[in-house]
Amino acid sequence: MKKIIDSHSHLGDILYGRNITFKQNVRKRDHHNYLDIIEENMLELPVELTKIDMEEFKESTLNEEQARNNTATLQNMQKSLDENGISQAWVLPVLPHVGFEEILAASKLDNRIIPFTCIDFSLGNDAGAELLKDSEKGAMGLKIHPILQRKSMLSDEVHEALKAWEITKKPVICHTYPFAYFHPEESFRNIPEFGSNYDFLKLADKFPSINFVAAHSGGTSEYEQLYEGRGMKNVYVDTSFQSAAVVKEFIRRFGEDRVLFGSDWPWGKQNAPVKVVEKACDGDKELEAKVFYKNAERLIVKTEREEK
Repeated sequence: MKKIIDSHSHLGDILYGRNITFKQNVRKRDHHNYLDIIEENMLELPVELTKIDMEEFKESTLNEEQARNNTATLQNMQKSLDENGISQAWVLPVLPHVGFEEILAASKLDNRIIPFTCIDFSLGNDAGAELLKDSEKGAMGLKIHPILQRKSMLSDEVHEALKAWEITKKPVICHTYPFAYFHPEESFRNIPEFGSNYDFLKLADKFPSINFVAAHSGGTSEYEQLYEGRGMKNVYVDTSFQSAAVVKEFIRRFGEDRVLFGSDWPWGKQNAPVKVVEKACDGDKELEAKVFYKNAERLIVKTEREEK
């Protein structure tokens, strides 16, 4: 069985902070949605969906994504890992609702979980020091979600936190591309424009010694903006929500060492991107191995304490 590391997954309710991570027997509500259809079509938009009303499509997709968010339990993750042959997963907290300690606790129950940390902006000037403590406790990377954390990637707070984090040599994965996670009446909960692909590239350029992963490869419609980062050796992309054609293009432009398998579970199912990567690699098993796990493994730094 092939080895696969999912470089993009979540536990817990990152939207509202409900206590769900360790709940049992949580199931997603059934309702009509278009996302299942797209995933069944290997993340390519079927012709029939191009003819529907765009507002209806957005409403359906948002409802489905929020429903999936509510299923982000450890039990459900374990089931998905088992069913899809996923060996390990980078699990990414998103403060203020899900923090490092919650992910660390889950990793103690299942060693397939590779815990990441997240900037706690409520700590002010102490945020960087807290990240270093998390690194010592076992955080293997850092997640920044500018939209849900409502903080620009180019803000002074992010800059200062990364100045502290830089010493760890561990990767940073950032959400890229603008996306609204809430219906208009709850728009105060997020700032979609903070997901700017150009902001991501500027941030990576400021910290050349930090390896940055662009979650979602810049989004399904704006991914070409990230092509400007092809010459930046510290910029990587993950495959979540991208089609085989787009993944193949990023491999061509960025090189086979800078593309990582990712699903964004539970927001994305894990089976579809597995098929996408297999198609993009076109039977090249060594390339598959790099995208599925070798590139992710190379980005993870083991500290002396963790090696012991």
